[in-house]
Amino acid sequence: MLRLIKYLFFIFVISPFTSVWALQSDWSNGTESQVRLISPITHNNGSDNIYVGLEYKLQEGWKTYWQSPGDGGFPQEITWKNSTNIQSLEISWPTPEQFEILSFKSAGYTNHVIFPIQLTLEDFSQPTSVVLDVTYLTCKDICIPGSAHLELFIPVGKGFLTSHSYNIEKSLSQLPERNLQISFIQNIDIQAYADEKTVSFVVKANAKEFFENPKVFLHTGFGLPVIEPIISLSADAKDLETTFNFNKKLINAKAFDAQVVIADNNRSFLFAAPLKVETSSASKYPGPSFIIIIMIALLGGLILNGMP
Repeated sequence: MLRLIKYLFFIFVISPFTSVWALQSDWSNGTESQVRLISPITHNNGSDNIYVGLEYKLQEGWKTYWQSPGDGGFPQEITWKNSTNIQSLEISWPTPEQFEILSFKSAGYTNHVIFPIQLTLEDFSQPTSVVLDVTYLTCKDICIPGSAHLELFIPVGKGFLTSHSYNIEKSLSQLPERNLQISFIQNIDIQAYADEKTVSFVVKANAKEFFENPKVFLHTGFGLPVIEPIISLSADAKDLETTFNFNKKLINAKAFDAQVVIADNNRSFLFAAPLKVETSSASKYPGPSFIIIIMIALLGGLILNGMP
């Protein structure tokens, strides 16, 4: 987060405020969707960490997918092996929305979205060639796979703002917050429990003020379906509990990493944690209905034994 703040400080304070330059790749070919790379600055500005944006333009009604899209789609995949002077690449996923396509619940994006990509350069004294091969899926009444080969050359030298700087800054500011101290969340925790048939993910969170209209998204590496979780709020709307119930057959590990995004109006927070599936207490002890059945059976036996 501090690195991002420093980067934005450069973009809006150190650089000139007039955006007269442009640095972008060509749009990919496509009717329902087009993709391109855009840069907020004209040069690398002598920094070994720079941002670019992967921009999607979708026709009205068409959608593309989040990293956990559900049964109805698949997330974008990016290959950057043909790039030069890039040590690492990290893509950030904006907060998604939930929708239904072809009777499947899904999570993703509509109309227009920019995925910020942080590039760590091998040597900031050398120019950088960003070469991405992207595969993705767009859906409306039907689903159409898309692909794009994108190239963007970033020269060495002092950087000036481009015409894309505002949109990339906006996309960065709309990413889920990861720093709990400056978020709208006071505390958050996630646990996983299993019984004979079900694995339940239970998310508990406290708001610094109160929740208004919270939406909760779950991401794991299992490709789980998008479902409607059970959400409950305390009377003062400060305490949130969310439960996701999945068929146990869909979870093929007892320990794994998980991410939760809580979105509430224009605010969102991302929480990541390693999970270990615990045995549900409900599976250890008989529930009330089971006890009642046993008592009725015993009572029936006593009555039968007492009959002549």
